[in-house]
Amino acid sequence: MTEFAGNLRERVVLETRLDARDPRVSSIGRYSYVGSVWAALVPLAPAELTRADALSALPRWQVILRKREGVGLNTRITWRGKYLAIRAVIIDPRQPAQMLLTCEEIQ
Repeated sequence: MTEFAGNLRERVVLETRLDARDPRVSSIGRYSYVGSVWAALVPLAPAELTRADALSALPRWQVILRKREGVGLNTRITWRGKYLAIRAVIIDPRQPAQMLLTCEEIQ
C-alpha cells in the first residue's frame, strides 16, 4: 500500500445539503459546513456523464481524500471559489483509507 498523504495538496471545504423547505415545499438549497480537509484534484473529460440524455459539458474533477463518514451525493465541495457536486463515491477495498469522488462543477 502506498502513502497518499503527500498528494493531498489542496484545501477544500465539505458542505452537506440541508433538508429545508420554503412555504411552497420547494427545496431552499442551503448547505451546512461539515469541515475543511486536504484533497487531491485532477480534471476529467466532461463527456462521460449524461444529464437528461444529453452529454454534460460542465467541468468534472476526480477528488481524492481521506475516508470520512457522511460524504455522499448530498455533499458538495468548495474549492478555489468553485462549487463541486459529488456525482459518485468509490471506496476501493485495496485502499480503504481513501475515497475517490467524481465531481461536477455547479454553475
